[in-house]
Amino acid sequence: MKKILLLLVVLFSSLGFHAIVNANGAPTKLVVHYFRYDDTYTDFNIWLWPYQPVSAGGVQHNFDPQQKDEHGVWIEIDLTTTYANSTAVGIIIKQGGWDGYREPGGDRYIYLSTAEVIDGVAHAYFVQGSVQFGTSQADLANNIPDYRPKILSASFNVSNQVKATLTHMAESYQVYENDTLVASGVPTTKDLTISVPNVNISKQYTLNVTFPGGIVSSQVVSIASLYDTPAFESAYTYDGELGVTFEGGNTVFRLWAPLSSEVSLNLYNQNHPNYDNSGNLNDELTPYQAVDLEKIENGAWEAVVPGNLNGKYYTYSVTNNNVTYEVTDPYAYSTGANGRRGMIVDFSTVNPSGWNYGERPNNVTNPTDYIVWELHVRDLTTHSSWGGNPAWAGKFLGLSQAGTRYTSKGVTVTTGLDHMAELGINAVQLLPIFDFGYVDEIQVATNPRYTNTFNWGYMPYHFNTLEGSYSTNPFDGANRITEFKTAVQAIHDKDIRVIMDVVYNHTGESDTSNFHRIMPGYYHRLTSTGGFSNGSGTGNETASERSMTRKFMLDSLKFWATEYNLSGFRFDLMALHDVETMNQISDMLHEIDPTIVIYGEPWNGGTTTLSGSLEADKDNLKNIDGVGAFSDVVRDAVKGSVFNAAEGGWVQGRSDDGAVNGIKYGILGGIASSKHNINAWHLDPSKTINYVSAHDNNTLFDKLRLTGVSVANAELLQVQANAIILTSQGVPFLHAGVEFMRSKPLQGGGYDHNSYESPDSVNQLRWDRKLTYLNVFEYYKDLIQIRKDYQQFRMTSASEIDSRISFLPTNQGNKAIAFKIEGTATQPEVIVIHSQKASGGLTEVSLTPGKNYRILTTLESSNPNGLDVVNGVVFVPANVSMILVEITEPIAVENELVKVGKGKNYDPASNITVYDSSAEIHYSNFHDTNVPGFYAVTVSVKESFGKVTYYHYVLQVTGGSFDVQLNQGGN
Repeated sequence: MKKILLLLVVLFSSLGFHAIVNANGAPTKLVVHYFRYDDTYTDFNIWLWPYQPVSAGGVQHNFDPQQKDEHGVWIEIDLTTTYANSTAVGIIIKQGGWDGYREPGGDRYIYLSTAEVIDGVAHAYFVQGSVQFGTSQADLANNIPDYRPKILSASFNVSNQVKATLTHMAESYQVYENDTLVASGVPTTKDLTISVPNVNISKQYTLNVTFPGGIVSSQVVSIASLYDTPAFESAYTYDGELGVTFEGGNTVFRLWAPLSSEVSLNLYNQNHPNYDNSGNLNDELTPYQAVDLEKIENGAWEAVVPGNLNGKYYTYSVTNNNVTYEVTDPYAYSTGANGRRGMIVDFSTVNPSGWNYGERPNNVTNPTDYIVWELHVRDLTTHSSWGGNPAWAGKFLGLSQAGTRYTSKGVTVTTGLDHMAELGINAVQLLPIFDFGYVDEIQVATNPRYTNTFNWGYMPYHFNTLEGSYSTNPFDGANRITEFKTAVQAIHDKDIRVIMDVVYNHTGESDTSNFHRIMPGYYHRLTSTGGFSNGSGTGNETASERSMTRKFMLDSLKFWATEYNLSGFRFDLMALHDVETMNQISDMLHEIDPTIVIYGEPWNGGTTTLSGSLEADKDNLKNIDGVGAFSDVVRDAVKGSVFNAAEGGWVQGRSDDGAVNGIKYGILGGIASSKHNINAWHLDPSKTINYVSAHDNNTLFDKLRLTGVSVANAELLQVQANAIILTSQGVPFLHAGVEFMRSKPLQGGGYDHNSYESPDSVNQLRWDRKLTYLNVFEYYKDLIQIRKDYQQFRMTSASEIDSRISFLPTNQGNKAIAFKIEGTATQPEVIVIHSQKASGGLTEVSLTPGKNYRILTTLESSNPNGLDVVNGVVFVPANVSMILVEITEPIAVENELVKVGKGKNYDPASNITVYDSSAEIHYSNFHDTNVPGFYAVTVSVKESFGKVTYYHYVLQVTGGSFDVQLNQGGN
């Protein structure tokens, strides 16, 4: 995990690093001791994982509350199995699941190679509320960790009283405002409430408590409970530009740190303390220049440095509560390797050739026009069948390479970027591309044997910085910018937009994050006991409702949208954000470009302290304009619950009303309607993201296999599942590779349902699989083209959907779902029939009398131009979705003969009525109205599905000596 450098000099032992001579060799057992002052250990456990030399998944070990000694509860871990060969293990101490209490310190590491080992056993000692831990008897003798009486917490409440919790009864307390004593007394309980006169939030308050034996504990009183008060908001809401800017020949640095006593700027030549900007070992441990920042207004600090410092690197040294940390700037627009230092970037110097700001493919008018394909950067190019430049595999540049192919047994298929274009999607959503943790960028760049190269990226470290492991040189912060913009250009050139997966709901680290060290407790929601609220399930959650957190999100999103020409944003765990913030985000982004799409997960990952009335979740989506949400309703109805691998959905054979109504809800685009019985919460097709699979949980193919579907039958169901999605109103969302039966097999058998840090071999797209399932790919390609051809599947209003779509009776009851989209003056009628495990093998549907229909999809065939013509009644095989389109004329010629006077202007389109607005129409221009006579006007009409028809009429230019009268109809 990337670490932010700690400037404060701390004894190695305080972090658990101990130079103990280990005469007994590597330990075979580890005993973890955990002490709590209240002697309550119910549901407490540790999460332990191999950390070095190879990081791997963790295991939960539960404490036995009855197994304890003077150092609290303890548990013995066998190091010869899961942790064999580990020289260090990571540890988190928590209560219950991931949304429960966690001990401070975030991810901590026990270095077994330096721990004291006695008879093959190593010990690690932890104390409630203490980051320090010990691994030897010498540590215990030096109060590491410290078991002595102390202050557990001290903070102001909203009444400006100091609320403190002590571990033991104390003899006295004193409260100081800066250096002035303002309150004192004798405690009568371990829970103190102390009145302090005339609290000034711009000053620092310290609580000193004296315990028996002369033991004194001191703690700065937190004002976190006052962050949401009008007084704090008024005093410390800064509206100016933060980060690095270039102004009047100067480089200007601004940081919001309202409670800090000192802030200084550290300037460096190289990106990392130990590596130069080409990745060579070279130490630059101290800044070449340090500059003090000065306080300006509303809690912001500023330093103005002469000249353009483009290409230099920087950090801040921030002092809070008499402790100084060296931190990176949350606003940094690039970083060096592993995010140790921010980079000063003048973007005009790093843009690739031909880069134009504000350019996006002109392929979307409304949100329902989007067809989203979700992709991880590495997945597209790491398999050997990709066929591209090996140096670009797993990199941003891999996304940009066209012309890649895979050939086997005389058959060739496109791969990578060309595959995306061939498939026909118009938007690719990239899993997190910002700087995230758990992948060592230095190892990726320098160690070909390093295997921990893959991570989904949902542990953010620098929200405005691109991930360095996706660049060809993570040591040069400019490189990743140029390479990603090159990828965006190449994707845009294929008429595909780029959407970014954003994770503003939490930070990758908690108390060690740069946000928390710059402004303790502000950017995160805290619990009533002062711990981090954990609605994300990853250790913390951000407080979007606070003005400066909201400002950061708005500034960050504006930066990504404008600097990188991104077309949309997918919000991870969106319910952890508040409604007002999401509305402001929507307003800001749609002012930049009204076609930018915004959507997210309408749920959270644990218990949050955010009020339910404020959450941007299902219940409140109706209060957020221009923001959509994933529909788990249609997802689970189509293929079964993601929380029960063995449970199938409608395509596997479920025919209960719940499954059918869930699919009807999706077909109608999530609107409220009497045609389904779902409690609607999307209410608008533009807000409804319909999908059946994504990076989370099992792939669609794996889910089908886990629910008992054979490989042979899976092909039909794989097509039908997303045929339902692609013919539904709303915004369709596809998981990359679903079009060729993507699978995530585990080496020992079974399928990986949570591949967030599994190797490339599990996650990568296998292009040989595309060749194997080329028929499935071709069917998906046709379904996508059909959706693009017919606006009927992309309606934009609930009223139009409810008035035009009706469900049709079939002979199969709940084993078939058929619906009709009424035609209009310019659009033909469309009928879609989803046939499940039909009794007798066929679903029968009566068609509208007197109309002929073109069949576009059937059993194993599909063609946007049509396969056959049918009328009266149609029969649909089992596990097939059939699309039928009424045969109509796209235009009409109003008059066979049109007269126009000599010298008059004439538009050939004036004699044409257009019924199909999507048709491509061309008119002959051989007439000359300055020369009297007769001219044949030819109209060429190419319909959206490819059919070309020619129409003709006669234009007579009058005014000459040879005017004649033509009689129509043979008279």
